[in-house]
Amino acid sequence: MKRIKLSVWSIMVLCLSLALVSCGDDDHKNDHHGMRTGIHKIVVEQSGNTEDFEVNLVFGATNVNGPARLYDENGEYLGDSYSVGKMKSNRVSCQTGQDGFFMTCSGSATSTSEESGKQLKVTIIAYVNGEETNRLVKEYTTQGEILMENFSLSTTSVE
Repeated sequence: MKRIKLSVWSIMVLCLSLALVSCGDDDHKNDHHGMRTGIHKIVVEQSGNTEDFEVNLVFGATNVNGPARLYDENGEYLGDSYSVGKMKSNRVSCQTGQDGFFMTCSGSATSTSEESGKQLKVTIIAYVNGEETNRLVKEYTTQGEILMENFSLSTTSVE
């Protein structure tokens, strides 16, 4: 009798498992160990007293074979990694080709003024295949001394 109950129970669990798997998210057909392949893109925007801060950035990415090539929004090749020594415009964008697997952006914001009350807002947004996956908003205000902070964001996590 125990064997029959165990067999029936096993069949029920198997059927339930199959039903749950068939209801899974089919929108991400290119998943690889939970990571989506495709175009990975990170956009960084700054606003406020931008002339009183330096924002430095480094972008890197991988595909399933190793380092991924990085491009600007116009499709111009930037290299296997890309760094911005001092963000001069209010917006910087970097993206992989179609075979991107993971992308990250690390940066720092440093005040160049010791005057109190200078403000900077940095917004970093990560996308995979045009869909927003992460967002990080950092706001800085000087307190009468040099301010320096680091930040990091990837297409899978925020730090």
